[in-house]
Amino acid sequence: MTTKYEVLIDYIKGRIADGSYQDGDKLESENQLVDKFGFSRQTVRQALGILENEGVLERRRGSGTYIRVPKPRHAKTFNIGIIATYISDYIFPYIINGIESELTPQGYHITIGVTKNKIEEESRVLRSFMDRHMDGIIIEGTKSAFPNPNLELYRKLQDMDIPVVFFNSYYPALENTIYVVTDDMKAGQDITRHLIDCGCKTIGGMFKSDDMQGHKRYSGYTKALMEAGLEFDDDRVIWYTTSDEARFGEEDFDRYIYRSFRECDAVVCYNDKVAARLLSVLGKYEVNVPEDIMIGSFDNSSLSEYSFVPITSMNHPKENLGRIAARKLLNLIDTHKHESSLVMDMELVQKKSTKKKNTERN
Repeated sequence: MTTKYEVLIDYIKGRIADGSYQDGDKLESENQLVDKFGFSRQTVRQALGILENEGVLERRRGSGTYIRVPKPRHAKTFNIGIIATYISDYIFPYIINGIESELTPQGYHITIGVTKNKIEEESRVLRSFMDRHMDGIIIEGTKSAFPNPNLELYRKLQDMDIPVVFFNSYYPALENTIYVVTDDMKAGQDITRHLIDCGCKTIGGMFKSDDMQGHKRYSGYTKALMEAGLEFDDDRVIWYTTSDEARFGEEDFDRYIYRSFRECDAVVCYNDKVAARLLSVLGKYEVNVPEDIMIGSFDNSSLSEYSFVPITSMNHPKENLGRIAARKLLNLIDTHKHESSLVMDMELVQKKSTKKKNTERN
């Protein structure tokens, strides 16, 4: 026996098949479908939800529901594009290894493009990949905290029916985005709470302003401070951009860092690169870690392990994140069905930078 929601599904698919519904047409509203078929709103929503998961419908917030007619895909090239901000150092080789471990056994060839977190480079690599008719692309968003002028290129990829999976960051303004990212806000809370549990009361922060992760980690940091009833002071927070990274090591910038944190008993750093730089600055001014100030960070990279003071850091899933992103892309290529996004937890790995006894702080 055909259920009511299946009747509605068959109706919509039938109208697509006979050409009554064209790609991009706006579907009747839920109220109109309820009136037309006499079904409950719950039945209508169930049918629309199934069709959305199958990629037949696209819901646009504040606008309505639209028909999506899948375009015939080009013959498989067995080429996959990877676009990352950087690939040669830090945690990126681990992520790339995770992606390769899933794609290579399936016979795919990988082409890697690097943006150096520059919008114009992202545009160049995207256009190059479009010309080469990739079967799919795995992408790390560039300057993901800012409005992105390349969104039309991403929409063109959607029109070309080239599936895309984002990792680490994505663009909220881009509809129907599939991503695999870490829970950066929760991680920001967790590392800050850890410092509070260690007895720290005046906690500064250093965050990257042009990437989504920086804003979310900052949000978690401020939330943990407020929950603990601790004072928040803008003067103890340093925001920096990708271009500012070239200033690390300059005397004036190092002095600015020291002066911002000299009254703090702890600092939350955007990542292990920044934490390692902060260690150098503090050492220059004869400030000891963890005796005088504690440091917490993110990513649990080799920098956090082999720094002259090992740094307590939130563990980025690295290779596993890459593997999952690759699996999602393969599913999109093979099944043409909708994939859900994934937000992954980060676990705290305590090291020497926060291992001072609480009693010594009193």
